[in-house]
Amino acid sequence: MTYRIDRRKFLQTASGLLVAPALGLETLSARAATACPNVVVGTWGGDYERLLDKNVAPIIKAQGGAVTYATADQVSRMTKMRAEKMLRHGSLDVSCLADTDMFIMNQAGTLAPVEASLVPNEANVFEPLRKAYSVPHIFSAMGIVYNPEKIPTAPDAFKAALDPRFKNRVGLSDILFAYYGMAGALAAGDPKGDLSKGIKFLRELKQNRPKVYPSNEAVASALKTGDIWMTFMWKARALQWKKQGVPVEFAFPSEGAIPAVFEAAVLKNAPEKACGFNYLNAMLDPHAQVEFASTMGYAPTVSNAKLPADLQQSVGFTDAQLSKFLKPDYQAFAAQKPAFLKYWSEDFKVGL
Repeated sequence: MTYRIDRRKFLQTASGLLVAPALGLETLSARAATACPNVVVGTWGGDYERLLDKNVAPIIKAQGGAVTYATADQVSRMTKMRAEKMLRHGSLDVSCLADTDMFIMNQAGTLAPVEASLVPNEANVFEPLRKAYSVPHIFSAMGIVYNPEKIPTAPDAFKAALDPRFKNRVGLSDILFAYYGMAGALAAGDPKGDLSKGIKFLRELKQNRPKVYPSNEAVASALKTGDIWMTFMWKARALQWKKQGVPVEFAFPSEGAIPAVFEAAVLKNAPEKACGFNYLNAMLDPHAQVEFASTMGYAPTVSNAKLPADLQQSVGFTDAQLSKFLKPDYQAFAAQKPAFLKYWSEDFKVGL
């Protein structure tokens, strides 16, 4: 079944307007579950792995299976996928990546096409998020996350980070470097997120002595201690941090926001390919999707994950905001990313 919806319908249903139903997983047959004693999932550590283990792994365990996590940053995971590409069997069944990186890995020929018969929950995926090579797990958008105790008036643009008042008070997460390039492009007036255009903005930002942290969690700690007052981050992260006692608010930039869809795919040479697709199916389970929204602040990607109205307001976006989401050119992004990584590593971070 395919869902074709306009932007308003997608916004409302993706963020949810109704009370969540009871668990409604259409599990694979007992025979299939028995044949999947273990699935190896390549993913990030920290909160994402913890929430996968809390909300998705129980579905696999209820079928008699088990989940093993291969934890690494996305660059290391992509390197592994490329390095193992020619092996008969690689070390991963499933890989989790952001949409931009997943496109690159599909171009590299490492991913298996989604087998719909093994992922029945894919029938509920919103049409704008559908891909032939992956399933969308959760989505949000990057804007400005700031400490209202230090910055009483909400920053209205990415360019606000250039204000001398915020010297040494802007923090960035090293793993999100490419998204900062797109944010910089928006700040520089390029609506397409051209990474080469983002360098101009980042060179100006470097003069304000921003701080680069190794992870999103480290950025949250710096915000909590007051070491930094502002960052560019997913709205979902801001909601999660706020629940954890970090004094933050989210502001939607006037230049627009960077959408983020976090996806999962099965590798062509997965040791347990059927088990991998079974795991993808569990990621799309409506109950698991609602739990991710309530605990991590990301909007669901399936139409049958209905959220309470207050949660919808927290994780969702208005029509006006949705219309200002950057529309990534994945092909251009893939071509520009190596050069941008070189700039980020050998120029931007040096001396900070």
